[in-house]
Amino acid sequence: MHERNIRLVLAFEGTAYCGWQIQKNQPTIQGLVSEAIARVTGEQIKLTGSGRTDSGTHARGLVANFFTHSQIDPAKLVLALNGILPGDIRILSARRVPAAFHARRDAFSKVYRYQIYLGSILRPHLMREYFHFPYPIDISKMERAVSRFRGERDFASFAKGPLVPNTVRRIYRCDLTRKGRRLFLTVEGNGFLHHMVRNMAGTLLEIGTGSMTLTEFRELFAKRDRTMAGFTAPAHGLILLKVKY
Repeated sequence: MHERNIRLVLAFEGTAYCGWQIQKNQPTIQGLVSEAIARVTGEQIKLTGSGRTDSGTHARGLVANFFTHSQIDPAKLVLALNGILPGDIRILSARRVPAAFHARRDAFSKVYRYQIYLGSILRPHLMREYFHFPYPIDISKMERAVSRFRGERDFASFAKGPLVPNTVRRIYRCDLTRKGRRLFLTVEGNGFLHHMVRNMAGTLLEIGTGSMTLTEFRELFAKRDRTMAGFTAPAHGLILLKVKY
């Protein structure tokens, strides 16, 4: 039988997991999905994801692919995998794609959203996907800073060390939106450094509280010094919304 390349779109609530990538003796999304595929197809497969996610983060549309000799229909594959996987991991779709498709290398951009709750009391049903920040902030200052993230920039000051050889990334979209007590930072880029969006969110909140000036913020791109940027916002507020190809 001919080998087929299957593309999956996954969603997960990542609280219980140590991120996407398989780790020894740790529950991960890649590990559990790979095990489920092996049970359904009878094959040990290599599952390639569109990128890593941090421990405790979530996804609405992470993309992955794997090769298999199994001829199971993709729609039935979705049903079979969801019947095995825990309820906080769902396969949203599966389809056959050309052999050349690679979930990570072929990605044009990824869209992330960081979610912040500004009210004095965080409602329990929001606690797993919102960072509670009940302090006064100047959102107008944060909005002025957001525009500086757009375009091609050196994000060394927003990366978790040690630095990778190339810390330049292109950000196509970076928006700050408020809906009542909820504040959303939405970022689309051609790639992201480890903790980059979480560090961007923490820095913006420090600008909002007055702990960092806009001048100090603008200097971060040239100084390339992580210690001068803001705090790393917690993982549970971060969601991978979509991967574009």
